[in-house]
Amino acid sequence: MNVFGVGPAEALVILIVALVFVGPERLPRLAADIARTIREIRKYTGEVAAEFNEVIQDLDKETAGDRSEWKDITEGLSGATKSLTDSLRAARSDLNSAGTAAASAPASVAAVPPPPPADAAWLQIPEPGTPPAQPATDAAPHPVEEPK
Repeated sequence: MNVFGVGPAEALVILIVALVFVGPERLPRLAADIARTIREIRKYTGEVAAEFNEVIQDLDKETAGDRSEWKDITEGLSGATKSLTDSLRAARSDLNSAGTAAASAPASVAAVPPPPPADAAWLQIPEPGTPPAQPATDAAPHPVEEPK
């Protein structure tokens, strides 16, 4: 049996050393003082633990409303996340099924490129080193007036 990590052999050695240093007359009084000190320490730690538990209970009572609000917020966010995830999964499956349908289309239909837009001149990229084209205007250029 170990008490505070001290076995019976160590307790006997401590008792013999205390008997030598304190003496046989004062040893019972020293043991009583040690026992009283241990009881006071236990009483004090019990009071501290009780006060701590009381403070924790008060905090629980004060924050009960806040915790219920946070729980509602958490449930709302979880529902919104689940809804968004379901929507994204449905869109992905729709895209996959559309991609499968396009892949199974005849090659002649898939190989036809879309028609170019009617006014595609603005899309043409000039060759490197050529000056940029000037925009066409319907009006005649304005004469430059020389300063007087």
